[in-house]
Amino acid sequence: MIRPTSVLALGVLLLVPAVGTAQETAPPSAAPAGRAATSPSDPTGAPPGGQKVVEEGLFPASFRIPGTDVSVAIGGYIKVDFIQDFKAIGNVDDFQTNSIPAEGTAAAAQSGQTNIHARETRFNLDVRADSTAGKFRAFVEGDFFGSGNAFRLRHGFGEIGPLLGGQTWTTFMDISARPLTIDFEGPDAEAFVRQAMVRFTRPLAPNWTFAVAVEDPTPQFVVPSGLSGTARSNVPDIPGYVRYQRKRGHVQVAALLRQLRFDSNEEDGNETTMGWGLNATFAVTTVGKDAVQGQFLIGEGTSRYIESLGGQNVDAVLSTTGDLSALRSQGAVIGYTHHWNDVVRSGIAYGTARLENDPALSGTTIERTQDFRVNLLWSPYTLVDLGGEVLWGRRDNQDGSHGDNWRLQFTTIYRLH
Repeated sequence: MIRPTSVLALGVLLLVPAVGTAQETAPPSAAPAGRAATSPSDPTGAPPGGQKVVEEGLFPASFRIPGTDVSVAIGGYIKVDFIQDFKAIGNVDDFQTNSIPAEGTAAAAQSGQTNIHARETRFNLDVRADSTAGKFRAFVEGDFFGSGNAFRLRHGFGEIGPLLGGQTWTTFMDISARPLTIDFEGPDAEAFVRQAMVRFTRPLAPNWTFAVAVEDPTPQFVVPSGLSGTARSNVPDIPGYVRYQRKRGHVQVAALLRQLRFDSNEEDGNETTMGWGLNATFAVTTVGKDAVQGQFLIGEGTSRYIESLGGQNVDAVLSTTGDLSALRSQGAVIGYTHHWNDVVRSGIAYGTARLENDPALSGTTIERTQDFRVNLLWSPYTLVDLGGEVLWGRRDNQDGSHGDNWRLQFTTIYRLH
C-alpha cells in the first residue's frame, strides 16, 4: 500500500507538485449523496462514551451541524502545474488558443517557456438541508486566478426547491459533457461561461428535466472610431435546456435568446439586433467505465459563450454608419475517456470553433481555432492524482494568417476529501 508521504515525496522528485484533472465543479444538484465524516479518534465517529461527535451529513464528506438538520462540507484541492510551451503563446497559465500569435509577427518570434503555478488551487463551502419548500443548498467557491494570484469568486449561489439564484455555470452549457482534461482552460470550442442568474428547474417526466433562466447579459462588439456609444443590453439573456438522463448517460439540448444593443450618445442613433444559439451535448458510458462526450453548438450573436471566442468582441459587427449585425459562430468538441484500471485513466479530445468571415472585421480577428489534447492520470492514493497531458492548438485569422503551439503539462492534485 502506498502511503501519502511516499506520494508527496514522489511528486517533489518528479517536479510535478500539484495535480489536477482540471475537473470543474459539478452543476447544482448533480452531486451524489451520503458519506459520513468521522472523528480522528474513532472510525465510527464515536468517542469512548459512545455518542457520535460528528454525525453523517446528507451528502458525501459532509457533517451535520449539532442540533440542526443542516449538513456542511468543506472541499476543494491544491493543484500545481508544470507547463512547457514549445512556441510563443499569450497565456502561459492555461491553454488559450486565442492567445497564439500569428507566424511572422514580433510576438511569434519569441521562444517557448517554462511555467510553474498553483493558481487553480480552490476552496469551497457547501451547505445543504431539507425544507418544506424543497431541497436547500448554498454553495460558494473561489480560486486564485484573479489578478496577481488574488482569490476570486467562481461560484456563489443558493437553491431552494426548483429555484436557483447566484453565479454559476450558464444554463446554456453542459459541464457534465466536458472531456477529461488537465489543462484549466479545457476544450476551446465548448460553451463555457459562469455568470449571475435566476434559474428555474423541474422534472418533466421520468428521466426528463427542463430548466429556464434569466442571466446577466454582456454583449461584446467593437465600437468603431468615429462613433460614440456603448455595447449593452436592456433585457437579460434567456437560456433554457431539456435533458434526458439514463443510467448510462444523458443527452441535452439547450437554446439561448439574447439582445445586442448599441446605445449611441447621439440622438436617434441606437441600434438593436437579436442573437440566438443552440447547444446539443451528450455523455454516454460505452464499455466498463469508459465514456464518450460531445458538444455541438451554433448561433448568431452568441460568440462570447464559446471559450475561444469569448472576450474577442465578436458577438456582432457595428459599421461606421451605426448598423449592427450579429455574427454567426459554431463549435464542436468530441472526447473519449478510457479507464485502464481502477487508478489509471486517459482522455483524448479535439475541438474546433469558427467565426464567420466578415469584411467589417479586422484581418487579425479570429476566424477559426483548433485544439487537441491527450492525457494520462494516475491516482496512487485516494486523495492524490498525478498526470501529464500533451496539447496542440492553432489559431487562424480572417486575413489567412495563422499560428500554432505545442504544450506539455504535468500536474498533481491534493484533494481536501
